[in-house]
Amino acid sequence: MTRPPRRAERTDALARDDHPGTPAPRPTTTRSFDAAKASHALLPRTLRRRALVVDCTTDRARYAPDEPVRIRVTVRNRLPLPLRLRTTAPVPWTWSVDGVDRASELDGLPDDAGTLRLARREAKTFEAVWYQRIRVAPDEWVAADPGEHRLEGRLLVPDPSPRLVASATVYIE
Repeated sequence: MTRPPRRAERTDALARDDHPGTPAPRPTTTRSFDAAKASHALLPRTLRRRALVVDCTTDRARYAPDEPVRIRVTVRNRLPLPLRLRTTAPVPWTWSVDGVDRASELDGLPDDAGTLRLARREAKTFEAVWYQRIRVAPDEWVAADPGEHRLEGRLLVPDPSPRLVASATVYIE
């Protein structure tokens, strides 16, 4: 002889929404804690900057003339805490070729400020492509000379330290 199921074993016994006398569940509110803001407030700027490692790489060391060069800049947070840094432009980084920002002698970076947020031990990768041209006028681009060229990636922070700048050297044949 089988016994009838107990009330606790029936699935409808667990649903109390349809009973008129059941109080509504309490809303579960938790306080959100922004660790990036806390680290920004508690850690000195020099310590936050020392926690970052910047690396600049290209996919190859030698390129044929007019071949696109892919630049990859990686920023890594070495701390087990999230970090937030203020930047001098809305974009957190920039690149240059032989000291010419973004391979353009005309375009400047915007003056607006921004922020760079990195989670704990996070690495962010930024990429750009250089087409082996340098802009010298609004409508004129000059081909880069054959030989060695220094590509540099850096974070756009006030008073940048050499630690927040990385470079790679490519050779155009």
